Amino acid sequence: MVVFGDSLSSKPWKTWVDYIPRQRDLSGMSIHNFAVPGATAEDDLAEQLAHFFARFPKKQLPASQPVLDPSQTLYVLFLGVNDCGRTEEDELEAIIEGIFDAVHDLYVKAGARNFLFVDVPPKDRSPAAVDFVHEIRARIETWNGTLRTLASDFAQEASQASVFVFSSHVVVGDILDNHENYGFTDDDIAEEGGNFWLDDLHITGDVHEVLAERLIKALLSVQARSTEE
Repeated sequence: MVVFGDSLSSKPWKTWVDYIPRQRDLSGMSIHNFAVPGATAEDDLAEQLAHFFARFPKKQLPASQPVLDPSQTLYVLFLGVNDCGRTEEDELEAIIEGIFDAVHDLYVKAGARNFLFVDVPPKDRSPAAVDFVHEIRARIETWNGTLRTLASDFAQEASQASVFVFSSHVVVGDILDNHENYGFTDDDIAEEGGNFWLDDLHITGDVHEVLAERLIKALLSVQARSTEE
């Protein structure tokens, strides 16, 4: 697994990436994590990609084999929360198009074939967004809708690619809406520095653990359907 992203995928705290190897039959999985806290797709994805290609050099010839086995490597892109936090709604589409420029580079130059895009969770429901909920919500809706549309377009254009969009927005929203079923209290989902919100913006390891479990379950379900077909 190769991961590009921000603090939702990177230390200093425990994230879903850390919980993936704890899932069933995944203890031996190799994870190459290029995510950086505070990163935006607009300013930082290109640098993360450069670090990836420095570690795993580009294919030199069409017939040469990629360093990472395309059939065994999943490329995960989980970006957008910081872009949505600082960028006006009508400027987000161009940023997401830049993500797919990067994906095209991975497809052509790294031989990447398996892609997972993770949308932005409902950070409009975080303590940090209390004063501008509607603005952040509109940005996130635009980001997530555009991401899904462009992922579908890429899947049609790149005939050899396997493309999957996983909704962290749905999962985290479900935990917030049904928090008691997950062991959280009313206070947890409303206050920062508790069991749900690590601070005013970031979710805790307990929430990331659920995110990892649901992510793997979704991927295994897709894999099972592909096998049946």
